[in-house]
Amino acid sequence: MVKANDPIVALPFEIHLGHVYIKGQVNDGRPINVVFDTGAAANLASEAVAEEIGLTVSGEQTVLGASGPVTIKRSTNNDLMLGDDLKLKNQTFLVMNLDHLGDEDYPLDAVIGANVLNRYTVEMDFEKGLINLFTRNNFPAPEGYEAHKISLVPFNVPKIDASLLLEDGEVITGPYLVDTGAALALRINSPTVREKELVDKVTPNYKYTSKALGNEATDYIGRLKTYEVLGQKFDAVPMRMATVRNGVSGRSDINGILGLEILKRFNTIYDYKKQVMYIKRNSLFDQPYRENKSGLKFKKEDGALTVVNVIATSSGEKAGIKLGDIIVSVDGQKGMTHDECVAYLSNAKGTVKLKIMRNGKAIDISLKPASLI
Repeated sequence: MVKANDPIVALPFEIHLGHVYIKGQVNDGRPINVVFDTGAAANLASEAVAEEIGLTVSGEQTVLGASGPVTIKRSTNNDLMLGDDLKLKNQTFLVMNLDHLGDEDYPLDAVIGANVLNRYTVEMDFEKGLINLFTRNNFPAPEGYEAHKISLVPFNVPKIDASLLLEDGEVITGPYLVDTGAALALRINSPTVREKELVDKVTPNYKYTSKALGNEATDYIGRLKTYEVLGQKFDAVPMRMATVRNGVSGRSDINGILGLEILKRFNTIYDYKKQVMYIKRNSLFDQPYRENKSGLKFKKEDGALTVVNVIATSSGEKAGIKLGDIIVSVDGQKGMTHDECVAYLSNAKGTVKLKIMRNGKAIDISLKPASLI
């Protein structure tokens, strides 16, 4: 906690599905789940919540997502309540389908970022699970933190320089967007991937398709030897290599995106007025990276974990798991959330016993999770 100033408001948060969840309220609606995302240049609201609380749509707006431009409905003149006391008035929300970012256990109702960061100095304390908002005027340099200059051009999203170190000794340096809304460690933009032939150099790797802001995107995922950023070195980092030609990840003036899997290892203060990012290593610094060792992607639907993707050559495919299979139990444990199941399979040291339902029939499957990279 920064002691030189008292925060205007302290917002408790939890990390689920690789995102930072806080509680909020739009207009006079019910409490909703809001993701705090430094990569969000605009507020977003899910179509379901917009319909439920009656947001008035007043036009459309085209925004640049990770994989290309997306035209989205717009709702203006809304109130956003954060915590018990802080009300932000005249807020604009872009209304779109956000179902792919959340699930039944952790529905994702809205996303905020730049509209808060432009008004306040923001501290993200990942050890205490708190986002503290401070007045921007005369905010003092905090003790015990390192200061790093950031640029907010061209997206009003923090940008810093970082370096990739490949196995052959090649070093690739360039700018990266600081994006707490990215549920990954590192994603390299497609022009850098093509120019530096990273798919051929960072091996083994595998192909993975996911949905970004309004579009599907295919990446190759491999393990980078070393990543240097914010004065720190990270070894054996899982790295996504983009293939899209459009959107943020298709731009040649940015090398990539730095995501939550690295950013959560620091307590961080964003001071947009001074264009400075203060960091301090925290107790999560040496935590293992989240890694999909089962090759399965789940989504909680109708109270059950349903398999929505099976990566080719993964342990999940080798075990015979198929799209649409419902996970009933994992080593006898029932009712797991998405996060609990992914963590259990990632940390498993041996064979895991799964009970699944397929076309109404119960099937026992033995799965031995193993890294694909």
